[in-house]
Amino acid sequence: MSRKLQGLLASIAIFGLAVILGCASIMDAVTPCYISLASLEYAEAEPTTFLPFTTLWDAKRVDKKMAYVHLINQTTDRLQYGFLKGLSSFHITAAQEFQEVLFSPTGPIGLAFPMLFGGTLGALFIKRPGDKSKKELNNENRE
Repeated sequence: MSRKLQGLLASIAIFGLAVILGCASIMDAVTPCYISLASLEYAEAEPTTFLPFTTLWDAKRVDKKMAYVHLINQTTDRLQYGFLKGLSSFHITAAQEFQEVLFSPTGPIGLAFPMLFGGTLGALFIKRPGDKSKKELNNENRE
């Protein structure tokens, strides 16, 4: 055997051992694997890269893309929730401050209710000069 042929066979043997024993990416690229359509839709990914069937490498790629899309969705949802929660808290705080002003003892409604109640009691129980009670009217009618 010539030296060239020995070198070529040694290279092929080393490459073959590398593929068989440790080159996971090559093994993943040729191992068939099913990828569900729901996963592909969620990840918005193409099913295959270079082979006519889906492989383990494609499944891992789709899985990473699904994790990325999920992270983006969570982040945008968290940001939207944070914004809406802050907006809601702002409006609730403003309404509570308005309520405190409106119903405080010095506020318009806080002053109106006691005056209405006091005026009503005053009208029922306090006589003005010259007003006659029912007893006085009955006594006058009897005479």
